[in-house]
Amino acid sequence: MAVANRYTPDLRALAARFTALAQQEPEAAMNLWRTEVAPLPSLLSATVGRFADPSLSPSARATLTARPDGNALLLRWFLDRQDRPAFPRTQFFSSSVAYAFCEALVRQRGKPAASAAIREGRVVLLGLRQDTSTLANKGRGIYDDYIVVLNAWGQRGHAHLFPATTEPTAQYAQRASVTASGARVDARYKDVRFKEAHGADVDRDGIRDAGRLAAGTYFFTELPRIFLKDRAFWATTDQTVERDTDGDGRFTLADRDRIDRHGVGRTMYIHQGGPTTNPAVNTWSAGCQTVPQNHYPRFLGSLGARPKFFYVLVDCR
Repeated sequence: MAVANRYTPDLRALAARFTALAQQEPEAAMNLWRTEVAPLPSLLSATVGRFADPSLSPSARATLTARPDGNALLLRWFLDRQDRPAFPRTQFFSSSVAYAFCEALVRQRGKPAASAAIREGRVVLLGLRQDTSTLANKGRGIYDDYIVVLNAWGQRGHAHLFPATTEPTAQYAQRASVTASGARVDARYKDVRFKEAHGADVDRDGIRDAGRLAAGTYFFTELPRIFLKDRAFWATTDQTVERDTDGDGRFTLADRDRIDRHGVGRTMYIHQGGPTTNPAVNTWSAGCQTVPQNHYPRFLGSLGARPKFFYVLVDCR
């Protein structure tokens, strides 16, 4: 994602002004919101809300609740916490806005320890995922997600965005394999060039189910060996995955027994994938988070030596 060089307001400062006014002058606070925050693009106004919401004192929250416009704003913030945030499909207005957008999501969606790490200026990774079928690109995957390195090595307050995938590809699905009779295990996978089967049969139908890392907060350290000819990273505790049990290439509530808290262990790594310079892009993901090979050296450089970091993965709409 490119960063455009245009003037934008300080989103954290706007949030701080709003919360300070809400304590003593709720009318002035709501006027600030109407005149300076609401007119901003939705990505920016949502970011201000994500900073302001947890900063409100109980008394300020009670005062706003008593006002129709204040109560409506609090309800909007409540729904924002429950809903998937919008995926940033257009240019950020500036590097500071890119950082603020990502920092606010870490604070809103990450565990308290991840929020503390970003306040302390430590390296924190944010994964921004939009749902993509495992069958996309003939089962080779698409780099249509982002992994963002916040507070990159020696660069506090910076956001480095990298193309990534956070979902598996169908080339590693048992459903793409061929039976003894020469037929596909699942005819929907006829265009996929099968490599090898990964996954776990969580619904006990005899077919291993593809999995993707569930949205949440994980802590990663460097894998103590080379993986796919370069450095890679793994979680320090067992990870939770979602399973595509109906084999439609999607991870939805329709998948029976979809949440798997034990079948993957710590094996959903962060590692390099195939380059985007190849005519036929291949993300090399069986469920891991992968960054293209031609972007990977810069990604590693942003992490520094012997990195340990929180990774907050967010499902977007």
